[in-house]
Amino acid sequence: MSRLGTSSLIFFFALCQARAQQGSDSVVLRFGGDLLLAGHYEEAAQDTPGVAFEGFDLFRTDDISMVNHECAITTRGTKVPKPYNFRMRPDYVEVLPQAGIDLVNLANNHIYDYGEEGLFDTISYLDSIGVLHVGAGRDQAEARKPVVLHLKGRSVGFLGYYGGGEAPAAQGTKPGVAPRNTDVIAADIRALRRDSVDYVVVTLHWGTEKAEYPDAAQQAFAHGVIDAGADAVIGHHPHVLQGIERYKKGVIVYSLGNFVFGGNRRDTYDTALFEIRLYRSGVAFEVIPIRVQGWRARDLVGPEGIRIRKVFEELSSKFNNSIFIMKEKP
Repeated sequence: MSRLGTSSLIFFFALCQARAQQGSDSVVLRFGGDLLLAGHYEEAAQDTPGVAFEGFDLFRTDDISMVNHECAITTRGTKVPKPYNFRMRPDYVEVLPQAGIDLVNLANNHIYDYGEEGLFDTISYLDSIGVLHVGAGRDQAEARKPVVLHLKGRSVGFLGYYGGGEAPAAQGTKPGVAPRNTDVIAADIRALRRDSVDYVVVTLHWGTEKAEYPDAAQQAFAHGVIDAGADAVIGHHPHVLQGIERYKKGVIVYSLGNFVFGGNRRDTYDTALFEIRLYRSGVAFEVIPIRVQGWRARDLVGPEGIRIRKVFEELSSKFNNSIFIMKEKP
């Protein structure tokens, strides 16, 4: 047990006990990292695009599932000059609701790889199958528009932002992404709170690729988002897992890495989902270990699952407080 870490086991069993005690009226939100069903994934899947989710039920057994959709959905548009451009075949789009994915973030560095046409097509295809989206739009208002869902007597609001240079910021009537700007995010959160939204999730596409830890500026920015009124910050883009911080009453997941990601040839790796479970009396968090093997996602249990939780615990140890510390530090 000492090799795996007693705190990982305590955390896991405490969550199981809490879930058993709280009953079925909890609202379950599950988040994955970067999803890219294109590139090398398309080469492997060909005309069976749902292979990634065969036998994978975790997005079908919650209330809301959200991922970062890392590309445009289109056959049109002109490649924007850059090292890597990705787009998903429109006939693949049905895979998203079939897998149980309800909501996607579009504020990222590949959503504009095929320009305005690619972005507009993406929005149209998602709307046609009822998959909700945040973070990009045909104008500034649409890019910053939240998704608010009413679930079991509670309301949850979602927002998405990107601050890099590979996709333009939406301005006025110009299309693009919602910018990762402190004043913009704070104003959008205030608007949700004025509408009496109970729980606010902000997703950020950010960070340094392959870095295991966020830098000081990211940590300060995330703290500012919580101070502005968000309850949770969910991050992605580095393509690797990073730690999970508890800041005041909020939670910050700095990076969920790749979920199923066809941007490279690597088709087998370990990753995770992050679960937020809202109860009448509070909130609980859980890391759900995942293995992608031959492009197929499955949940990891037993010693392998505990090993992934231990990775998160070690990555989170640099923070003053994390979800793995049962008693919060002052």
